[in-house]
Amino acid sequence: TDWGGQRTLQRKWTTFLKARMVCSVPEYELHLNILRSVFVLHGRDAQSSVLYGIFGLEW
Repeated sequence: TDWGGQRTLQRKWTTFLKARMVCSVPEYELHLNILRSVFVLHGRDAQSSVLYGIFGLEW
């Protein structure tokens, strides 16, 4: 679910891409499909940067 953000980009050109990331524990039938938090560990360039995400359950 995308709740949107502030209206600071209301009169500027922007783009948005939505994708589904499958993150699950099949043995327990858990589907971790809610992204709770994101952290970017910046490297020397974009290719060496690492993106960490914390996923949770809908309930």
